[in-house]
Amino acid sequence: MAGKTFEVAVVGRGMMGSACAWFLAEAGVNVLLVGQSEPVDRKKHDGVFASHHDDTRIARIVDPNPVKAWLSHRALPQIRHLENLTGEKILHDVGHLWLGPAEEVAVMAASDQNLNLGCQQFSPEEVAQEFTALSPPADLPGIFQATGAGHIDPRAYVRAEGAAAEQAGTTVVDALVGAVKEQNGNVTLETSAGEFAAQRVVLATGPFFAYGDTPANQLDLTVGTRTIIHFELSTEEAQRLAGLPSIIVKTEDKDRSFYVLPPKPQPDGRTIMKVGITRERKHLSPSQIADWFRSDGDLAMEPHQKQLLFDFIPNLKVLGSRTAPCVTTYTETGHPIIDNLTDRVSALIAGNGYAAKCASALGELAANRLLGKPWPTEINQQLFQRP
Repeated sequence: MAGKTFEVAVVGRGMMGSACAWFLAEAGVNVLLVGQSEPVDRKKHDGVFASHHDDTRIARIVDPNPVKAWLSHRALPQIRHLENLTGEKILHDVGHLWLGPAEEVAVMAASDQNLNLGCQQFSPEEVAQEFTALSPPADLPGIFQATGAGHIDPRAYVRAEGAAAEQAGTTVVDALVGAVKEQNGNVTLETSAGEFAAQRVVLATGPFFAYGDTPANQLDLTVGTRTIIHFELSTEEAQRLAGLPSIIVKTEDKDRSFYVLPPKPQPDGRTIMKVGITRERKHLSPSQIADWFRSDGDLAMEPHQKQLLFDFIPNLKVLGSRTAPCVTTYTETGHPIIDNLTDRVSALIAGNGYAAKCASALGELAANRLLGKPWPTEINQQLFQRP
């Protein structure tokens, strides 16, 4: 590839970056997709990490925010297409249950009607009657999306997007990008695999937006650290809870708001259930974020999160548990930045806690913007512009 100049280089092989490369390549663009693969041993890794280094994320369309609902609705057929195209199993259609304040559930019901999702609403009493394995908060009604919702496998999502991008002609390079610089009418990428040149560059670098020497260094974003607990279940307990959907519990007390991923078989034969909460957003350096990814999360939060799950699922029997770190990148608008950073370099950065369920639609927005296609009238483009 020496001396070759790509039309577009996408930096970051995560869920949004890989999707952007796929849509660009499908449109006939000569694309380079470059970024590091998931490390074999995260505790010894000295490069960057990604939020898709995980096996389950909540998937749903119904949402109190109409922009998020529209994007997730847009992404669902794209996910189905990726599954058919690559054979990857991305979406596990087990349904999603949202428990929250009545006024929020009412807004979500409007989203359900607008998109014709066929959701069911439950009073607090009906939630307990319908989901008998749970002991939900007595004051929270719920809304349940039965189809097109549940949980996704982020690793499978990225594998599928990458494979689809390659099938469409994308050049994929496993390398760490240290610098992105405009010079001589093009953009030079300095990577661990050598230098590459492109006419345009999309930075889809997630929480490591400030890593190296790139125009994304100027962004003022925050990072929320999450500590996830994986609970191993016996075969009998996994069978008892097999019908559970993915669940979000949103209370007035933020310390008692959490999410639950239902039992999922692992490649090693174990069955795991996951619970997590979001902590305070902070300004963190790339080295601090890397240290977090190499850690086991905030062990001080473990007893509290365990108790949340044990209170929510009475008589839960677990064989063991382990903690793991995760991060979410946030903007002031609550939506990813899909905008120019310079004349030749643009951003596709900051999932804001919802990008996993609609990453392909976000990647499509970034790709279509470069292709000169009109922005969808259903969503406000200003929400995705840099400050």
